[in-house]
Amino acid sequence: MADETFNAITVDGECSTNDSLFAMASGASGVTVTDDLYAAFLDGMLAVSKELALGIVRGGEGATRVIAITVRDARTVDDARQVARTIANSPLVKTAVHGADPNWGRIVAAAGRSGITFDIDRLMVRVGGILLFEHGLPHDEAAPQAAEVFRRDTVDVELSLGTGDASATIWGCDLSAEYVRINGEYRT
Repeated sequence: MADETFNAITVDGECSTNDSLFAMASGASGVTVTDDLYAAFLDGMLAVSKELALGIVRGGEGATRVIAITVRDARTVDDARQVARTIANSPLVKTAVHGADPNWGRIVAAAGRSGITFDIDRLMVRVGGILLFEHGLPHDEAAPQAAEVFRRDTVDVELSLGTGDASATIWGCDLSAEYVRINGEYRT
């Protein structure tokens, strides 16, 4: 459950000393989760956990937008997560989103430095469903439409690696001047 929710978010790539997740049940309610109820229970836990995790991202220091990065057609789920997390933590991608600049080059560069092997000629990048990069070629004519997507509260970025059939999503946020101000003004 945590891999698809709390472990699938990032604000700035840093981990706090008190970042932890506990799910506990005392049994005081008298409810027993039977085999018949387990799937519904798990679905409910995932739904609540996802909303709580996204709340952490939305509440990130200086955040103005949530970025949902989905990597598809990866060799493994771990590969998909690694590429998506590298993109989500990229200061250049985060600032491009903040500035509503649909810079596909920053997204591709972050994917390339993720440590996961893929063929650039098989890579596809979409933002809000708008094709920005495919088969090694940019679709710069779509930049004005993609810039509008970058102005939304949630920006959906999708990459297809063309190396398999695994996928994963990592959620992050933009990087604003407010983040720098907040983190530059206090001492722990």
